[in-house]
This record gives sequence, structure tokens and C-alpha cells, in this order.
Amino acid sequence: MFYDIKKLNELEKELSENLMKADGHTWKDEHKQHWVNYRGDIPKCLMVIREYRSLLEQLRIQNDSKTN
Repeated sequence: MFYDIKKLNELEKELSENLMKADGHTWKDEHKQHWVNYRGDIPKCLMVIREYRSLLEQLRIQNDSKTN
């Protein structure tokens, strides 16, 4: 499990770059379903990463305020 915001940022960057590389490409019929799944699943993964990172940031802020 990722508890490191830096690692989440790196994962988000990698997935975003891979998704951009897929734009405008099509695949032969034998690979089409995999491509469709990829194009549908990666944006959902990015959304989860961003929400999880936001929760970690909020948790860090709460912990910082308790220790100060």
C-alpha cells in the first residue's frame, strides 16, 4: 500500500504519460478490447490515486496540527 505522497505522484505521472501515448492510436481487432479497457480503466485509476493522495495530505495536516 502506498503511504508516500511522492510515490503516488510518480505513479500518477507514469499513468498519465502512458494514457497520453495511447491517444489517437487504434489497434487491430484482436487487441481492440484490451485497448478499450485500458482507455476506460486508466482514467479511473488516476482518479483513485488523486483522491487517495488528497486524503493522505488531509491526514498529514491533521497530524501536524495535533503535534503543534
